[in-house]
Amino acid sequence: MKTMQSFLIFFYILDEGYNQCKTDDLGGFLGAISPELWEDGQPADKAVFNDWQKISKPETVNTHNIVEKAYTFLEYYEKKFGFHFFEAKQWLLKTTNEAVVEKAYKKAQLLYQKFQYDN
Repeated sequence: MKTMQSFLIFFYILDEGYNQCKTDDLGGFLGAISPELWEDGQPADKAVFNDWQKISKPETVNTHNIVEKAYTFLEYYEKKFGFHFFEAKQWLLKTTNEAVVEKAYKKAQLLYQKFQYDN
């Protein structure tokens, strides 16, 4: 999977999680990585996107392991930057299902096609 494609799915999965658990750290994090803030569809914080590329290994990401990749990424950001993602990680493990991933995938595909990203 392309880096931006997997990143967008990651974002939309977490966005759905925020609708469920509404934690401050997750809300701030989503604001920093949102591809919906700028007209070019790029994440606001490119450093997070670059970290996603390094940590998740996007070429190995698929709809079957994206939740695990998201969990690992959140753990990394907790340890590196002191975020508190406990509720979001619990939501990922207990609540995220194929329907959530499919919904995120569809949203990501629409944005991906609209902006025709290079990566």
